[in-house]
Amino acid sequence: MPLADVNYWRQAINNTLKHFGTCGLFALLALFTMHPALAQNKLVADANATWNSYFNKGDGHGLAALYDEKAIVSPANGKIVQGRDEIEKLFKSHFDADVHDHAIDVVRASQVGNVMYETADWTAVQGKDGKKPQYKGVLLKVMTRSTDGKWRTIAHTWNAEENK
Repeated sequence: MPLADVNYWRQAINNTLKHFGTCGLFALLALFTMHPALAQNKLVADANATWNSYFNKGDGHGLAALYDEKAIVSPANGKIVQGRDEIEKLFKSHFDADVHDHAIDVVRASQVGNVMYETADWTAVQGKDGKKPQYKGVLLKVMTRSTDGKWRTIAHTWNAEENK
């Protein structure tokens, strides 16, 4: 092989390695740029897992503690309840109606400073007259980070329909 061909291939390999290095650098930058979104998604997933856990074991007091003291909740009935005591009563009425197996599937979540919101699909089952109708809907929740560092819901609304 003539020397010129060796130099050609050496240069081609060096250029290829430079391109891979540049691509790798961009990949790392993309990963670091996405990191806050990954952390935010984990915050929302953890908040939803905690919320579902309290709801599914029928713990209205624990569930209400996830809300700010002055939180507003607008359930699917078009009314508004405010404050932890009223929120606890609202969820107790759901437990008394045998609503369970609540699940949340996040559609979109975003965080700006100490405010985070999510839009999500939800499902639940209600034991009723020997039947178990399933319900579904869309929720919107706004959370803020309180002075103790915990995320608490300040506004929560949802719609509902029987899943047929």
